[in-house]
Amino acid sequence: MTTGHTEPQVWRAGWPARVAAAVSCLLFLAFVERPAGGTLADLRPGAVFFAAWTSLVAGWLCCRVGLWRVTADRDGVHIRRMWTVTFLPWSRIRRVELRRDGLLEFVGATETPLAGLFLPSWADGLTGRRGAGSRAAQRLTEMARNADLRPRARAGRASTGSAFVSRALPLAIALFAVAEWTHR
Repeated sequence: MTTGHTEPQVWRAGWPARVAAAVSCLLFLAFVERPAGGTLADLRPGAVFFAAWTSLVAGWLCCRVGLWRVTADRDGVHIRRMWTVTFLPWSRIRRVELRRDGLLEFVGATETPLAGLFLPSWADGLTGRRGAGSRAAQRLTEMARNADLRPRARAGRASTGSAFVSRALPLAIALFAVAEWTHR
């Protein structure tokens, strides 16, 4: 077993995830098909709502892939979500598992939140070594079970980050505007 860290531990999206998020935005713009009346020039409320909704979903997806963050501090785990940063105290976490889809599952919490976006557990067999997701799940489980292994400091706002909404909404507006401009 390893000893606890002084500073909060943070797992976040790396540069491959950020590139994937940017590419997904570009793919959205290249392949988005606006419904008839889904532009501001040919306004039909239902069609414009659908076009705005798809832009919002694309913005959320890009943020979910490229900006996720999980922070463990002395009090518990902070999970960056769309509308808030969810906090799970250590007392509510029995273990953390890496699911087959690459998300961390916090078992023991009343509502089992999902966090992160790692390579899935089945990819460990392809690479021949334990991936970052498996290591993060093991480390978080060890911290949940042993208070001596937890970080000694409390995470500040810089460590936990803010909710996705502050970036997803402007991104959705930008995606809507660019799609509006390119599909005239």
